[in-house]
Amino acid sequence: MDRFNLVIGHNDPTFKDIISKQIDNSLFALSNVESCFTKLIKACKETSAKVLFIQNELIKEKDWITLQSLASSTEIVLLSNNRIDAAKAFEFDLFDFILEPIASSRLGKTFDKLSRLLSPEKKQFDLVSSLMQKLTPNKPDDRQIVLKDAGRIKFLTPDEISWVGGAGNYVELHLSENERTILHRQTLSSMEQQLLPYGFIRIHRSAIIKKQAIREIRPTDNGDYIVTLKNGANLNLSRRYKQNMHELIC
Repeated sequence: MDRFNLVIGHNDPTFKDIISKQIDNSLFALSNVESCFTKLIKACKETSAKVLFIQNELIKEKDWITLQSLASSTEIVLLSNNRIDAAKAFEFDLFDFILEPIASSRLGKTFDKLSRLLSPEKKQFDLVSSLMQKLTPNKPDDRQIVLKDAGRIKFLTPDEISWVGGAGNYVELHLSENERTILHRQTLSSMEQQLLPYGFIRIHRSAIIKKQAIREIRPTDNGDYIVTLKNGANLNLSRRYKQNMHELIC
């Protein structure tokens, strides 16, 4: 199995030792360590790095757009001693945020997520699973979605759902008839797999939409897209999910 190149951008040269212990005999191979942003980006491109750990101190305001562009091909983990920077990581579509000083258990969780995302076996399994879902005819009973909502149990069909937003371990289901949203305890990734056979598409780390609910798609100045739904909602199609544009327009 090929190993994925990993690059580190950090002012502390000992940080590479912490990473090296985590990736021993794993899917990842440490290829470069840099403390200069320009050299860091160059190293990522030259080595086709799949993962980048970067300290917030190395990033100037003008560098964020470069990082967001790199995020389309490289999973970027932001390291900072300020919790406020977590919002930056989310805003620019980075893979993860870790607060410094870093706990070994927290770093381990990040590598677990990276492994699940990048493992070739998982990619093959997801592909086969996705194809099977698309090829298997939908039975009437299979279309019913059962949700717990404010002490009640609701029964919905995919046709009643316009889009789904992520909220931690919960999802917010926005219904086509403009009823109030339904808050349901389930991860967005799990809900995505459940709705995939019914024409739902991931357009953002925190949003899934139904193709039939789209009114229009228009580009923005920063390279993203705004998706307007028939109920008037405007949602962001981020660069990270730009490849799904083909599914939206076909």
